[in-house]
Amino acid sequence: MDEISILRDTFGPDAAPAPEARQRARAALRDRIAEAGRPGRRRHWHWHLRIPIAVGLAGAAAAAVAVVVTGHDGGMPAPVMPAVHQGQGDRPATMPYLEPVSAAQYLENAAWTVERQPWTDPEPDQFMYVETRELRNPAGYENQHPNGSLLPGKAKYRRIQEWQRIDGEVWARTRNTGKIEVDRQGEDGVSWGVLDYSRLRELTTPEKVRDYLDHPGPISMDPAALIGRYVLPPKVEAAFFRYLAQLPGMKVNQDAVNIDGRPAIGMGRIEEGNLSKELLFDKRTYRLIGDRLIVVADERKDSDDGFRVDHKGDVLRQVIYTKQIIVDKLFDTK
Repeated sequence: MDEISILRDTFGPDAAPAPEARQRARAALRDRIAEAGRPGRRRHWHWHLRIPIAVGLAGAAAAAVAVVVTGHDGGMPAPVMPAVHQGQGDRPATMPYLEPVSAAQYLENAAWTVERQPWTDPEPDQFMYVETRELRNPAGYENQHPNGSLLPGKAKYRRIQEWQRIDGEVWARTRNTGKIEVDRQGEDGVSWGVLDYSRLRELTTPEKVRDYLDHPGPISMDPAALIGRYVLPPKVEAAFFRYLAQLPGMKVNQDAVNIDGRPAIGMGRIEEGNLSKELLFDKRTYRLIGDRLIVVADERKDSDDGFRVDHKGDVLRQVIYTKQIIVDKLFDTK
């Protein structure tokens, strides 16, 4: 009896593999390809056709066929291997979803990516430095229409810098004039609310994030805004992504957006009836690179500067995150 017959006798016929099983099969295949190309292995060139036989067990069957080039010992160019991150034990690690289709899958890839970044918890006297580029209308028009949509061809990016000390005692940021203004708690009667960083660093699961947002304390902040303004530990940022993935109505905006030459994809929900508040992710690396607020349906609204008409496709906000790091001193940028 051949091997195929033995397998069929042992496990019986299996249903067609689910999409999740196919994803895992592709991930496993990429790991095998990357493993074959690791440095330190020198073999003579040969083409080897591998046909892995994936046996169905508890509905997780998947089959894959690939041509794998292994080894390099001559003048021919080395094979190009898929880009992978290194996981525990220096073994290749692959994203959970190689071809994400839903917001939950995209956000899981984003969580997977960010939680692999190096991190050291900051001291209370260090600073969160956040640098962004914010698309803004010309100053004169913005003064008259502070809530107006961004004017195509006229709105320009402005560099915004912000330093927040971890203990919340010092805050510096770029004003509309372009100058940096520094405030200290209690100085000249100035004070502001801050989120407790020691509490934020404990939010390592979506359940903890949900509980925190339900019971924020003296002040609260929209989760998308919090991610953009605070430099969070990787596990905390990943937990926020997984929390957002669980929210009803979270969708992928497939409209192409080009951010600094990088194709981005939006992840967000409809708010106020006709506004899509989106986080923007790099379509290749799944890194968070910005946010935007876009009109998805025509509507007339009351605003601070009188009635305004929102037209489908209008962009009300677009921000690029250029740097989010921990620095030692005020005005440090690296």
